[in-house]
Amino acid sequence: MSLNCRNKFLFFILFVVSFIKIGAQFSQFPVTMEIEEDHNPSKSRLINIVIAFQNNGSETFTGKLHTILPQVYKVISGTDIPINLQKGEKKYIPIRLIAETNAKAGSSELRIQLLSNSGVILSEKITTHTIEVDNNLTMTSLSPIIFRSADNEPVSVKIRIANTGNIPQSISLVCKFPDADKGNVFVEQQAKIGVKRDSVFTFTYQPSKSLSGTANYVINISGFRNPEKEIFNTTSITVQNIASKQRYQEPQYSSITDPFKNEITTSFRRVGQNLNMYQIYGNGGFNLPSGYLFLRGNASIFSNQQLPVITNTNISMFQGNNEYHVGSVNKMFETTLSGRGAEYIRHFGTGKKIEIAFVDQNFNLIEKNAFLKNGYGFFAKGSLNTNNDDRNASAAYIYRYDPFEKAKHHILGTEGNYAFNKKWKLNGKLNTGLSSYEEQDVLKPSLAFETNYKGAIDEYGINGNYFYSSAYFPGNRRGSMQIQQNITKNFGDYNIFTSFNYSNFSPKFYFFTRSQISDNTRFDLGLKFPSVKKLNFGLIYQYQNESSNSFNNFFGNWMSEETKQMSAHRLIESLTWSDNKTRQSAVLSLENGFVQYPLQDSPQFQLRFNANYNFRKLNFNAIYQKGSYYLSEYAFTYRINKDVEYKKLALSLFYNEQFLERRLSISTGASYADDIIYGKAPSAFINAKYNAKKFGAFFNSSWYNYSVGSLSNNILTLEIGITINLKKAVLDPGKKGKIQIFTFYDENNNNIYDPEEKPANDYIVSINNVVLKTDALGTALYKDVPFGSFELKQLIQQGWYYDEQKLDLDKYNYPLQIPLHQNGTMTGKLFLDYNAATSLEFDIKTSSIYFNILKDNRLIERFSADDEGKFTSFLPTGNYTVIIDEASLPNNVYCEQKIKEVNIKAGEITKIPDFVIKVKEKRVNKKTFSN
Repeated sequence: MSLNCRNKFLFFILFVVSFIKIGAQFSQFPVTMEIEEDHNPSKSRLINIVIAFQNNGSETFTGKLHTILPQVYKVISGTDIPINLQKGEKKYIPIRLIAETNAKAGSSELRIQLLSNSGVILSEKITTHTIEVDNNLTMTSLSPIIFRSADNEPVSVKIRIANTGNIPQSISLVCKFPDADKGNVFVEQQAKIGVKRDSVFTFTYQPSKSLSGTANYVINISGFRNPEKEIFNTTSITVQNIASKQRYQEPQYSSITDPFKNEITTSFRRVGQNLNMYQIYGNGGFNLPSGYLFLRGNASIFSNQQLPVITNTNISMFQGNNEYHVGSVNKMFETTLSGRGAEYIRHFGTGKKIEIAFVDQNFNLIEKNAFLKNGYGFFAKGSLNTNNDDRNASAAYIYRYDPFEKAKHHILGTEGNYAFNKKWKLNGKLNTGLSSYEEQDVLKPSLAFETNYKGAIDEYGINGNYFYSSAYFPGNRRGSMQIQQNITKNFGDYNIFTSFNYSNFSPKFYFFTRSQISDNTRFDLGLKFPSVKKLNFGLIYQYQNESSNSFNNFFGNWMSEETKQMSAHRLIESLTWSDNKTRQSAVLSLENGFVQYPLQDSPQFQLRFNANYNFRKLNFNAIYQKGSYYLSEYAFTYRINKDVEYKKLALSLFYNEQFLERRLSISTGASYADDIIYGKAPSAFINAKYNAKKFGAFFNSSWYNYSVGSLSNNILTLEIGITINLKKAVLDPGKKGKIQIFTFYDENNNNIYDPEEKPANDYIVSINNVVLKTDALGTALYKDVPFGSFELKQLIQQGWYYDEQKLDLDKYNYPLQIPLHQNGTMTGKLFLDYNAATSLEFDIKTSSIYFNILKDNRLIERFSADDEGKFTSFLPTGNYTVIIDEASLPNNVYCEQKIKEVNIKAGEITKIPDFVIKVKEKRVNKKTFSN
């Protein structure tokens, strides 16, 4: 064996022996280390770990327990803990860790090592601690109430968002300013906020003139997490507009919506070549000391008229529970009363109401020499539970004189609504009539009744309407009978429905002896199929029967009272499609079947095709019809040419668009119709409307042409108009007064204004939620205030205050003297007491620590310290309790003495003892167990 090979062999033997020896030493190390307990609550920042040591050797062991942690973790008991184990001893060593407040979410690796005294690693164990995601965000308004004293002063809203969670977060803040002139104005800001960081967002807005004139309004702010737009918090800020003169405003309207618009519109219209029309219309109201007046008008005149036409024009006065109306009166009962007249309405408590009116049936208010000549009438009506749609009742008496029939009609009727439950609702009407005919010397009784119902039996939805009136009933539906019945049922995704309609019209008159008979029957049975890929299919069977003697003159026999009848059996197939994403929809329907006409022996085929397509703001419709679907169509066609079958083609295209932030709206369209009755008739129109803050303008134009045989005509209509928007008003029917305020410095505290005392100018007074600022004479005026109770709320300023009190406004002029008393000043500060070596980690901002001031256990004021921990408060004379808000203290910080009592004296500065805040200290827990 060579020398080189022998050396390599000896080196290998030594290496193996050394390795075995070293391995034997490690394997024979007598001390074992195990993590006995691992308290790892993921929501807690405190981690407790217990390490178990066992000395299995024959000698005492000394060493160190060492921890290797991420930066955001700290060991409360120190990073190196001495270990001393006697022979055979078992010991448990607790380790307490804390995760700092800025620790981010996720898992962290914690290494625990056993070291010899010389620093050699003898054993190592690894555990993990997981911190769950905390995405908590807080929202705070820095100024919950903003006082605004000048119209040109912008509103500045400041919101603090604090990320108290453990992950950075991207947010959006949306601020809504309720400006009626511009609609709701939304302003959005976006930002990313780091862990344990906060940011202040400022929204600045210049209110419109009308919003500046509002006594107060609310600005809403909402916070959203991006990108899913999940809302995390909302808050609101009240803006108080300060002025020496304020007008009462209903709180529920808040100047966002106004129920009464004051506006005037004037227009010019030209029809054809030589007909012009001028029109003016509008409405508006204003408050009175007791109630309010509301005016509505509509006047027009044509170029070929000398007398204007005034309709829908009246003056209404609302006073408490009373309403008075003079002018146009339109009332729809079973018989209509419409014309010029007067009406009185009285409201009672719990939804009770009575109405009384007299009507001269002339639609033009200034019609000459026609008083009571076209008929007249009056009515009285009483109602119960008008504010309850489910259960109410009413009764009415109507008298009407008809000069054409020369008859006096009396109608007594009642109506009621009753909901048995959520499914079943019933409406019923019963009217009895008594008519006196002068020429015939006849007294004729009559009757009419109607019922509507809606309900469900199991899964069948049913509803129906039934009406009957006798032949001489003096109402709008004279001599009529009508039956409507509908039933529907769902079978899975299928829907089956059926409907039956029957109507008969056979009125009778003494002045017109020829009988009128019209009878219609229709039955439908349909099935809707489940939707398949946005397509819906429906199938309907329809039976229709119509008979009447009203068209006999078209058949060449006017004197005949024989009824002509047509009946048809049809199938209606429909197919609909819609796509919400592209905003498209289409409807196709085909009605086809056979019809039996009155003057033909065999049934005839008929069909009607209808197609409609919508795409965004575009609409197209087409209709083609072959055969008469109604008796009137057949009669007109027969009169023109009895050998021609009725056909119809109709096409239309419409488009709507908005521009200039929706202030300008334009709609236009064109259509074409062709049938034997009206001939070829193309038409088109274009309309435009512009709405601005103080005015609006509109332009309407249409063109229509018809051509029947040799007869042809063109009609072009043009209209232009302008609307003036006047100042809006919130109208109140109750009594209203004005509160005349006078403030003065009551230096001798006798609550009386003495000659030597001075008025308090530029002083702010708060009544309920309205803030007024006195002028140079110390006066302010609160107008149009409804009678009732109000609160004079305390606002401390300029070193002076006034006492809160309740005001009972019960007269039109209410003088209010407010004596001002000098207040005292309270000062204090925070003192931080802690040991830097033993204290836990903390992060403090004194400007975020809040205090509450109580008087007689009632919260008076809430404020925070400044950045230096100091605070000042101005208070009236008296005893107060000052309490530090523990919820505003940061983590690991506490205050032992949280309450301070203080006595405030006028004109003096009272300093309260410091609020001492302390920091929690570290604690080390160690347990030893020996065998």
